[in-house]
Amino acid sequence: MNDQHTPRKMLNLKQVLAIVPFSRSTIYREMEEGRFPKAREIAPRRIAWYEDEVTAWQASLDRQEA
Repeated sequence: MNDQHTPRKMLNLKQVLAIVPFSRSTIYREMEEGRFPKAREIAPRRIAWYEDEVTAWQASLDRQEA
């Protein structure tokens, strides 16, 4: 799916919140319960999500409706 030489885009919490209509606490709860992609720690006190995992999660919601 992803070329090894093409870097995956990473999103910070603010960018994820702009895409997903959840509160910050809901994102963390859904992530902990395995219903939302896990964030990666990219530096001390800094996390990010891979954009392709967030969009795949969105697509899975569409498939659940079909």
